[in-house]
Amino acid sequence: MASNAHLAQIHIAKKQLAMDDDTYRAMLKEIAGVESAKNLSVPKALAVLAHLKRRGFKVTSAKAGSSRPLDQEETSKKIRALWLFLHELGGVNNASEAALGAYVKRMTGVEALQWINHRQAQTLIESLKKWAMRFLPAAVTKLQQEIDAVGCTEEVKIEIARLLSLTSRGAFDPMQAAWEFMTDHLNHSKEKS
Repeated sequence: MASNAHLAQIHIAKKQLAMDDDTYRAMLKEIAGVESAKNLSVPKALAVLAHLKRRGFKVTSAKAGSSRPLDQEETSKKIRALWLFLHELGGVNNASEAALGAYVKRMTGVEALQWINHRQAQTLIESLKKWAMRFLPAAVTKLQQEIDAVGCTEEVKIEIARLLSLTSRGAFDPMQAAWEFMTDHLNHSKEKS
């Protein structure tokens, strides 16, 4: 699967090139044969990025003139993935690394993910999960309604019911698992039609 850094660049390119969702998904389908960037392999992600660069995407760092690489620690990857997930849910308008850096600084007083300690990383992860939970229940309900409208197999209904039963306590991880399962199911249904 593509790295979080590749996915972040693709989402930044989408915003920089002012691509609407339909155009973006059509481009992913044409270049890589997928409808969601999360389904990209590394070679396909690189092909998509090359295409976006040919269309005018300019790669920029968090600060102009900065050559600081993205932190590749697992906690930093998780923080970045949560940030992008919040963007997908509509909770974050700007999915860029610069916007994430501003959030990190506001929450921790530290300039970059590379410099946060374990306690600060955990604080960021938990705050992002709480933030996502403001949007996730409604997103899951909407996905369930979409699946009900298009129909699904009994097996899928049983799995959705199982996942939704785990979400009753309002915890992030089961809610995200339900969201991912339903999103994947809808994406596969759209690909078949």
